[in-house]
Amino acid sequence: MSADVPPPVTPAATPSVTPPAIGPGTARPTGALPPVATAPRPVRLPVRRIRIRRAAPGSGWLLASRIVLGAALAVTLMIAALAAGSRLDDRRIDQHLGTATATVLSLSALHTGIEFVDGGGVTIRPPDGVLYPGLLSVGQKFKIEYSTLDPTIVRVAGRTAAVGNLILLITLGVTWLVALGANLVLRRRWRAIASRAAIRPDPLRLGSTP
Repeated sequence: MSADVPPPVTPAATPSVTPPAIGPGTARPTGALPPVATAPRPVRLPVRRIRIRRAAPGSGWLLASRIVLGAALAVTLMIAALAAGSRLDDRRIDQHLGTATATVLSLSALHTGIEFVDGGGVTIRPPDGVLYPGLLSVGQKFKIEYSTLDPTIVRVAGRTAAVGNLILLITLGVTWLVALGANLVLRRRWRAIASRAAIRPDPLRLGSTP
């Protein structure tokens, strides 16, 4: 006689519990672990090596010599422009020649103010003064030549650009004489410093040698 076997007992299913969503205004339940903040990964920036070049010994004297030559070249260009302008003014006066008597009103290193009456009876005071005004004095009356098309272009009668060019050539010669002399002194100083630096050992290089 077989014994009665009891039927197998099936365990009751455990209901799944979904944790409530925790928002900004929701209280955190007791015993719940706080969220773990993940640290941002460090960003590696590329390292840029900067090489500092040391100035060559005596380079300041060499730069000064070049500046002197550049200034002399600038003066040369300015004198050339003045000479060309004087030639052009003479041509305008010669093509439309007018004569008058002018009076010196003012004198300065760069300007000689005059006044005269042209052929039409109009009093003219040239804003640029008179060309080639050497050996004039305030109040002196002298003969002038001007362009009838443009009475503001005036020169002392009998004087042309040749007189002005002589002064410009003298100025140019003195400028280059001073510039070349200064350039010679500065370059000698530069060579002396450079030669001493070539003989003297560099302490930075000696220290870096293993």
